[in-house]
Amino acid sequence: MQVIYNLAVTFFLLLSAFNAQSENWDSLYDHAQYQNAKISPDGKYIATAVNHENNTVLLFFKREDLAMVGSAKLAGNYEVGNYHWVNSERVVIDMVKRVPWHEQPQFYGELFAVNYDGSRAKLIYGYKAGNLQRPTRLKRKKSISGWASIIDILPEDDRHILIKSTPMSATGERLSSVFMLNVYTGIINKELGKAPIPFSHFLTDTKGEVKAVVGTDSKDKKQLYLKKNGQWEKVPDGTVSNSVSLISISSSGKYLYTRDNHNQDLFGIFKLNMENFSYENIYTDKNVDVTDVKLTADGRSLYAIRIDDGYPAYLLLNKEIEEALVFKSLLQSFPYNSINITSKSEDGKLYIIMVTSDIDPGSLYLYDKEKNKIELLFKFKPQIKNDSLIPSEPIQVTATDGSKINGYFTQAKNKNNAKLAPVVVVVHGGPHGVRDYWRYSNNVQYLALHGYSVLQVNYRGSGGYGEKYEIDGHRVWGSKIQQDIYESYQWLVDRKKAEMNNVCIMGGSFGAYSAVQSTTLYPDTYKCAIANAGIYDLELMFEEGDIRTRSSGLSYLNNVLGNDSEQLKAMSPVNYASKIKVPLLLAHGKDDNRAPFEHAKRLRDALDEAGTSYEWLAIEKEGHGFYNPENQKAYMRKVVDFLSKHLK
Repeated sequence: MQVIYNLAVTFFLLLSAFNAQSENWDSLYDHAQYQNAKISPDGKYIATAVNHENNTVLLFFKREDLAMVGSAKLAGNYEVGNYHWVNSERVVIDMVKRVPWHEQPQFYGELFAVNYDGSRAKLIYGYKAGNLQRPTRLKRKKSISGWASIIDILPEDDRHILIKSTPMSATGERLSSVFMLNVYTGIINKELGKAPIPFSHFLTDTKGEVKAVVGTDSKDKKQLYLKKNGQWEKVPDGTVSNSVSLISISSSGKYLYTRDNHNQDLFGIFKLNMENFSYENIYTDKNVDVTDVKLTADGRSLYAIRIDDGYPAYLLLNKEIEEALVFKSLLQSFPYNSINITSKSEDGKLYIIMVTSDIDPGSLYLYDKEKNKIELLFKFKPQIKNDSLIPSEPIQVTATDGSKINGYFTQAKNKNNAKLAPVVVVVHGGPHGVRDYWRYSNNVQYLALHGYSVLQVNYRGSGGYGEKYEIDGHRVWGSKIQQDIYESYQWLVDRKKAEMNNVCIMGGSFGAYSAVQSTTLYPDTYKCAIANAGIYDLELMFEEGDIRTRSSGLSYLNNVLGNDSEQLKAMSPVNYASKIKVPLLLAHGKDDNRAPFEHAKRLRDALDEAGTSYEWLAIEKEGHGFYNPENQKAYMRKVVDFLSKHLK
């Protein structure tokens, strides 16, 4: 396969060549210049999400010469979110909104549609939609106080899409409806039913008909329903697990494919006979969960899966689908990369693919199947040279109890090769259902390029390694999890990859909790700790924050933390400020709804009372982690300055 790097000369591509890479590496945190690209069904145009003056806009190019033919810049404080070609001239956009009290744009379920030349731009769904029209005798679109998400773009219907509409509420627990929405007028042509359960995810078959829905009840239990004779029928309890998620329905309409761990530990691919409810496993890896699935461009058919046992790997499940064969050839053209087909032309001749890796924030290519040629279209961050970044390697540690702990190690860019670099342990958030992957990370690269090796640990409780591994982290946030992280660092020391006690621990959300908690458990190991958006008083999680506002959220907290007040106090670092003997850097967004700012204030007050020194960074309008690039840069400059004071 021939690969051509064709950087066309257009206004926005010229922007991609600006400035050589700065040695301070702050540009790692600039918003991606290009964020996605999708080809129109007729293959004539490419829609590309571009960051322009800190606002995401949609640009339309001719595919042949990348000449710009149109654009969509949303009015006021709105900008472009996710988007879909719904026919060869029209795109539907998720509208995200910048609000004064929050740096990160928020999606409120509003949909906007526009043609590739910028014409016929219209708000087609949202609470303002019914107000933006003149009186008429024709059927009018409605103002709906609800959240929309696209279920199916209905490629066989050029004028309509299927959406899920969830009525506005404080918790999101109201039942959703399925609507057929006209993408030109915004008129809802018909309602196709209502979900039988909150927090629903609908699935259509290969003909675009809604056939299945899964949701979560008030006890945090998943329930699956199938559409039969126009009515929802609940799949018998025990047929699927509480962790089931829907993937696709077979072309025959007989089988429903799911990701599940029914009667087993690891998550694999299952199929449900929709007639008699028999359920069987199709594929499960021996070491890790199935991470992701690859669906055809219309989102209707499964053809491949991804597993992440260290490096990412892919397995084809349906070689009869043409996209599967194209995907296989792309894997051969881009070894040691993660690959995603974002879109394809209707005739299957042209594909847009996204390629990422540990040293590539993202590159978008056009693949011409007839010519067997690949052309580079855009790089997410063209100012960054991939060959100047530092690779990460998977590691596996055997804990003292024999458990296998996986993670990743990134060796510092060390100017003194004769000396081991100091280490920063970067702990992921969650903690449950979340894990670190072999992929690009701004923080990992920034630290490594400033001379610090980085250790990432998928401690017990992390997702990706089976249900038992995740449950083993329940109710031991302050003990066993921290031991896994500590022993992983000792593994580096034993293998001469790190120097004893020349280490700092850092993280966000649960990772911030972990950083502070670890200093109370291993005061002679960690020289400092850096915590951003942390939870420091576990009892407060039941009183403040967005998790406890939902009944299923309270069930989750009871499962993973328990409700023993004394145990919660014992695992809360806010109660052990006097034991913290190492320097701390505490950062927090004042508008954090997940880990409210009150957590940071309580820890600060406890440290003041104990006479423990710390550095403090609180930022207005930021939520759970920093979104604004300038705030991210300021934070990481402070991090590196802090590390330089406390590590050799």
